[in-house]
Amino acid sequence: ERAAVERAAPERAAGERAAAERAAAERAAGAERAAAERAAAERAAAAERAAAEWAAEERAAVEWAAAEWAAAERTTAERAAAERTAAAERAAAAERAAAAERAAAERAAAERAAAERAAAAERAAAERAAAERAAAERAAAERAAAERAAAERAAAERAAAERAAAER
Repeated sequence: ERAAVERAAPERAAGERAAAERAAAERAAGAERAAAERAAAERAAAAERAAAEWAAEERAAVEWAAAEWAAAERTTAERAAAERTAAAERAAAAERAAAAERAAAERAAAERAAAERAAAAERAAAERAAAERAAAERAAAERAAAERAAAERAAAERAAAERAAAER
């Protein structure tokens, strides 16, 4: 039995050693697998992080471009509004100037008409005065002629009376 045990001892020891080596190899393989899985998980997490950062950067770039485009549109709209306002002001100023010119022309025409009316009134007054003067002169001449005729008649009557008296 002792001989059998001693004979069996190296085999048992070899079996135990083989079992221990197998267990160690399995443990090492498990550890390697776990390490590989951990590394793969870390790589996947890093890739996800990088993808998220890239997406955030892209989003930021898109938002910045949209903001710039909106600002440019706003600037264009403001410029167009300012140009429209300036054009309206220019048109209003031109209309005001035209109205002022029209008013000045109408005033000048009214003044001309008033001056012509005043000149016509003065002419009419002068003609009336001349006519009145001529009528007065005519009346004075007629009066003088009548007085002369009356004096001549009186003288003739006196002479006739004196002749008649002398004849008597």
